[in-house]
Amino acid sequence: MPDMQHIEIERYHDEINHDVQNLIEKYRKVMAWNIPENNAQKADPLIFEAVQQALDKVKLDSRSLSDLG
Repeated sequence: MPDMQHIEIERYHDEINHDVQNLIEKYRKVMAWNIPENNAQKADPLIFEAVQQALDKVKLDSRSLSDLG
């Protein structure tokens, strides 16, 4: 049986997906505004990598904070 945290995060699954999609769209627009000849097929992997690196850093920082408490 799933614990309450798993149940709770499942309730937010669609909202989290929506938020991440909006984040990607935000940086697609930024790239298009700043680079007139922007190629979305080339930009997307760069955006995904930047977001992944940010997630990895947040995860690492979160673990460090958990170790303190």
